[in-house]
Amino acid sequence: MESFSVFGEPVEVVVSSEATGGVSSAITQTSPPGGGPPLHSHQHEEETFYVVRGEYEFILNGERRQLTAGEGIFAPRGSVHTFKNVGATEGKLLVVTVPGGFENYLRAISPLSIPQDMQQILQISEQYGVAFVS
Repeated sequence: MESFSVFGEPVEVVVSSEATGGVSSAITQTSPPGGGPPLHSHQHEEETFYVVRGEYEFILNGERRQLTAGEGIFAPRGSVHTFKNVGATEGKLLVVTVPGGFENYLRAISPLSIPQDMQQILQISEQYGVAFVS
C-alpha cells in the first residue's frame, strides 16, 4: 500500500484509480487533534467520507456537522467543504472519490508545506481542479 504525508498528515492509498480503471479511488487520512485541510472545493470529484476513528467536524456548503466513528458524509462535486479532527486523540477517515485520481493530486502536493510553498500548491491545485476558499 502506498503512503505519503500531506501537510503533515499520513495518507494511505487503499485503492488506486489505476486499479479501478479511473472509476474511483480510496484513501485513508490520519489527522491529529485540530488537523484537517483548508476549506476547498473540487471541480472533478465527489467525495464520501467515513470516520474510521475519532471525532470530526465537517463543514459542507456552510453547514457544520459532527461525526464520530461509523458515520459518514457525502460531498458532491463543486461543494465547498472541509473537515477537522475535533477529538482529543488522533482520528482516521476513509475517503472514496469518484471519479478516481484524487490520490494523484495528493501525491503531487505531498512534498510541499503551507505557507512556504503556497504559490506552488495553488498552481498544482488549479491543474487538478481544486480551489481553496477563504
